[in-house]
Amino acid sequence: MLRPLPEIAQINPPLDCTVSGDDTPVTFVPMRAIGVEGGGLVAPETRPYGDVKRGFTAFRSGDVIMAKITPCMENGKTMLVPEVPGGVCFGSTEFHVIRPAAGINGKYIEQFLLRHETRRDAQRQMGGAVGQMRVPTAFLQSLQVPVPPQAEQDRLAQFVDHTFADLDASTAALQRCQEKLARYRASVLQAAVAGDLTADWRNRHPDAEPASKLLQRILAERRRRWEQEQQRAYAEKGKPPPKKWKAKYKEPVALETVDLPPVPEHWQWASIDQIGATQGGLQKSPARAPKRHHYPYLRVANVHRGSLHLDELHRFELTPDELCKLRLETGDVLLVEGNGSRKEIGRCALWNGEVEDCVHQNHIIRVRLARGVSPQYASIFLNSPMGQLAIQRAASSTSGLYTLSVKKVRALSIPLPPASEQRAIVDLVARQASSVDRVSEDLATKRTSADRLRQSLLHRAFAGNLLPQDPNDEPASRLLDRIVRERGRRRQ
Repeated sequence: MLRPLPEIAQINPPLDCTVSGDDTPVTFVPMRAIGVEGGGLVAPETRPYGDVKRGFTAFRSGDVIMAKITPCMENGKTMLVPEVPGGVCFGSTEFHVIRPAAGINGKYIEQFLLRHETRRDAQRQMGGAVGQMRVPTAFLQSLQVPVPPQAEQDRLAQFVDHTFADLDASTAALQRCQEKLARYRASVLQAAVAGDLTADWRNRHPDAEPASKLLQRILAERRRRWEQEQQRAYAEKGKPPPKKWKAKYKEPVALETVDLPPVPEHWQWASIDQIGATQGGLQKSPARAPKRHHYPYLRVANVHRGSLHLDELHRFELTPDELCKLRLETGDVLLVEGNGSRKEIGRCALWNGEVEDCVHQNHIIRVRLARGVSPQYASIFLNSPMGQLAIQRAASSTSGLYTLSVKKVRALSIPLPPASEQRAIVDLVARQASSVDRVSEDLATKRTSADRLRQSLLHRAFAGNLLPQDPNDEPASRLLDRIVRERGRRRQ
């Protein structure tokens, strides 16, 4: 039997009870205190009544509150308010309050509001500015709710609640497994850049060329290329190089040796500037709006830790010189220069030529490594706990903000193994990552299945085919008649 919600509950009613005095402690419920997907009351606060009696939403134990603002509503921040001291609560103004009539199970109403179908319909009726859209009261006033007999409501609510508790326990166990996998993945990366992962490899390859010789070749090649470029520039001007022109060569940023941990034999600490060329990106501006010569570019949103998300690429205008200078090449290492989260500073991924003629925005820093330095190994280091700690230290400031710069990236220290050992590290990490990915995908599939089962239960419950009906139950029509009579008495 479908009925409009206002026939079986009050929408945003007054508190209709009193609190003894301004100093009386009452329960306060900010939005963050509500768990997602019907997770209940997670972290309520206690405040004096005088501090919250104005400017907040009032409700009481037994009411159902539902977040009205995006994305909290879509995330399922809806709950039946539990028993609290004094039975009175105050909370965010971004809650709708639904007070079930006598004979209407509050848990049943909560579960109806948590259905994906209900949330989808609520989302369609949202109004307001982008990012501040809200579910209007009119949506709840027009919402049609199936009303079974009171006894059946209780049975359904109890069955769904108990089943959800089991699903929550399973989901929590899956979450713990995913967290352990994340820690294991990090430990593999840490072992890789500390040399532990290839300890056996080194025993089998004692004659591998030391990284010190590799670094010498890289530095010599770096200087040779600079000299060639200088000679070419002078030749184009028709002038001979001046005396002592080689003295103008700028040495790479020197390695900072303070607090560097020991590395295995034949490894070598180096600065990023010693082993690669670091380049900032282009700043977006109105002048770069796509017109004639526009190209795709990477934003922070495209660069994740160890992967690129290229479903949505923006474009801006470039000159031929800019495209030539900033065009990404296979093997480029990309680092995010700033992020609201300290742990996400400097997250990096490899460019493998996924998109032709692609460049990067100024919030991403590109490192193009010298021959003999594996981009995959460099990415392993930068995403490892050791690399993340080095990045966080470099990015910190006295203001509490965390941002990288080209200068800071150039000064980062990296443990450099022999070239052959770098390849061994990359291979071993890839094997471990493949196994972890398979398990992680399986866990994600199980979590998705649990979410689908949750919604399937709700669908069946409110379609009337989850539990057998009892012909001895008092008909819902009598319950609705009592609710109507009670509403009439309150109005007198």
